Amino acid sequence: MWLSFIALTLFSASVLAVDPPFPNLPNQFIADVEANILNRGYTVQVTEYFDSPGDRVRLEVLRNGSRHITVDDFQNGFTYRTNMDTRTCMASNASRPSNRIATTGSDGIAHLSSISDFLLFGKQYHDRYVGEAIVRGITCQQWTAVYTNTTSFFNTTVFQNYTMQWYFAKRTNWSMPVGTESMDTAIPVQLDLVGVSNFSRPATPPTGPPPTGPPPSIPLHTFHHIYEFTNFRIGSQATMDPELFNPPDGILCTGLPVAKDLPQIPSQFSFSTQGESTSNNTGFMSYYAYDAQRQETVTIYDFESRFNLSGNITIPDYVYGRHRIIHNYREGTQYNITQTTCSQEKIADTQNRNHEFLVTSGHASLQTGNDVFRLTPDQNLTYQGFRTVRGIPAELWVVVRNSSFLVPSAGANQTSLWSYYFSTTTWRLNTYNGEIMSTRVPLELRIHSLVPGYEDSNKLYMTIADYVVGPPRSHLFDDSTCFTSAQQETVSFILDTSFDNNNAYSMGLRQQLSLVMNVTIDRFHVDTYPGTSNYLNVLVRIHDVPTVGDPSLLAGLTSRQSAVSKLRNSVRRGQFYVMGAIGSTRAQTGSYSSSTQDTKTTFSSSEMAGLAVGVLILGLAIGAGLVFVYHRRATGASAAFSYQKE
Repeated sequence: MWLSFIALTLFSASVLAVDPPFPNLPNQFIADVEANILNRGYTVQVTEYFDSPGDRVRLEVLRNGSRHITVDDFQNGFTYRTNMDTRTCMASNASRPSNRIATTGSDGIAHLSSISDFLLFGKQYHDRYVGEAIVRGITCQQWTAVYTNTTSFFNTTVFQNYTMQWYFAKRTNWSMPVGTESMDTAIPVQLDLVGVSNFSRPATPPTGPPPTGPPPSIPLHTFHHIYEFTNFRIGSQATMDPELFNPPDGILCTGLPVAKDLPQIPSQFSFSTQGESTSNNTGFMSYYAYDAQRQETVTIYDFESRFNLSGNITIPDYVYGRHRIIHNYREGTQYNITQTTCSQEKIADTQNRNHEFLVTSGHASLQTGNDVFRLTPDQNLTYQGFRTVRGIPAELWVVVRNSSFLVPSAGANQTSLWSYYFSTTTWRLNTYNGEIMSTRVPLELRIHSLVPGYEDSNKLYMTIADYVVGPPRSHLFDDSTCFTSAQQETVSFILDTSFDNNNAYSMGLRQQLSLVMNVTIDRFHVDTYPGTSNYLNVLVRIHDVPTVGDPSLLAGLTSRQSAVSKLRNSVRRGQFYVMGAIGSTRAQTGSYSSSTQDTKTTFSSSEMAGLAVGVLILGLAIGAGLVFVYHRRATGASAAFSYQKE
C-alpha cells in the first residue's frame, strides 16, 4: 500500500513538472525594442511593425542620433531603405534570399517569414522551458535554445554559435497594457543573446569576384546583446496604417520596381485650390478652369482672402482684391480683370507661369491638361505607391525640379520635391450639365524644399477641391467688361419655346448663335428671360474684336458689325432655329432688335505689374488667392425694338 502511494506521488510530481505549452505568438504586432549591445557599449532604439496578414514588416532604427527606416513589402513586391538624415531612399525588388525576415513560398516568391522564424523562437529551434524568472520586476516564463548558423558570401564563411534566452510575461498573474485582449497571446519582455562569431577565408581565393566581406582580422568575436521589449501592442492596438509601409513623404525613393502610367487629365475641367506656404507663412486659395474646346482658360486669384498664418509679415496692398485672368487662344489675348479695371496683353508676351502655353514664332498655343499639371513622360515622374488623402485612397508620383520660390535666400540653383496625389479608384463626379461620370481625381500637391536645413521648414501644400470634369461655366470666360459701350452691341429676339432652364438647350442656343454670326462663343454673352408659356426672350451681347492679341489670329475674326448683321438677317428671314430634345424651336420672324449698352465700367491700360508675382496654380508656380466661385450676373440688356447707336 505504501509503495503504491509513493508511486502515485512520484507520478503526480512528474505530471506537474511537465513543461508548459509553447507561447502563442501573435501574427501581427507593434513593439518598441531597446537593443543594448553590451560588447560594443551602445544602445539602439527599434520600433517593429510586423504584419503577417499584410505580408510586410517595417523597422525603424535610431542609432547615434541617425534614423533609418527599412520596409519589406512582399505583398507589393518591393523593399526600401531610407536614411532620414540624408533624406535618401533606395528601393529594390522584395526578392531577398531566405532569412529571418523573408522566406520563399510555394509559389517561388519571397514572403514574410513566420513570427516564429522572425523571432527565432519555437519548436523548430529546439527551445526548452527553463522555469519562471523575474525580469524588470515582471514574472516571466524563461525559454532557452542554442543556435548554430553558418553563412557564406563571396569567399568568406561566417560561423556563429549563440544562446538565446527568451522571457515572456506570465499573463495568468501579471496584467499587461494590452489588457485582457488575446489573453492566450504571448508578450515578450526580454531577449538575452550571448554568442561567438568566427570568420574564415581561404588563403588563395578561387576565380571570380575578389573578397569583399569583412577581413578575418578577429578570428573569434564574442557578443552579448539584450533586447528589451516595451509598448508591445497586439490585436486592435496593432492596427496597421497602410502608409507605414510606403516611402516617407517628402523623400524621393529611387529604384521602386512598380511603374504605373501617369493619370490622364481631360480636355475640360475646373478646380479650386487651397494651400499653405511655410516659406512666407501665408495661406491662399484660387480657382482654375481649362477648356481645350473653347481654347480658353481662366485663373481667378482672391488676394482679398489671402490670410497670414502668424501675423508677422506685411502683404503689399496691391495684391488685395479679386483678379481674373482669361487666356483666349483663339485671339492670342490675355484679359486681366479686377473689380474696377481691365487690361489686355498678348499671351505670347506674358510670363508662362503655369506651363499652360507653348510659344512658337510669337504665337502662343494652348497645351494639354497634362502639360498644365506637368504630368508628361518627359518630366520623369516616379511612382511612389499608395497613400491616403482626406480619407481617400490615393497614389503618389514625385519628381525633383529646380525651383527658387521656397527658399529665396538660397538663390536660383536649388531643388525641390514635387509630390502629386491622385485618387486610386474612379470617383463619381457631377458635371455642370448634370451628368455623372467617373475619372481619376487630383487631390493634392506638396512641394518640399531639398535645400539642406530647409527640408521640413520650407514647403508648400495645395489641396485640390471642387474638381469638375466637363465644360466650365460660361460666365467665367465673360470678358465683356473689357470693352466700352461703344464696342458692344445687344440684340434681342423671341424664340417659340419656354425651355430656358434646360442646360442642353442653352448650349444648343449658344452653338447656333456662334454658327450664325460666325464668331466664337467667347465673343458674346447670352441672357434668356421667359415670356409667356410659349415664348423665350433672348438677349445677346456681342463685342468688338480685341485690339491686343495675336495679329495673325485677330485679322481673321468676324467684326461685331458683320456678326450683328448676320444674326439680324437670320432672324428676320425666319432662318434662326435651335434644335432640342423636343424638336426645333424657331425665332419669331421680325422679332429682332438691337441697341448699344452702357456697361458702367471704368477701364485702365495698366499692365497691372506684379499681379501674379509669386502665384502658382497646381504644379505651376506658387501662391494663389483664396478659392472662390466667381459669379458675375450679366447686366440686363435693353429690350427696346429700336436700333440705337452712340
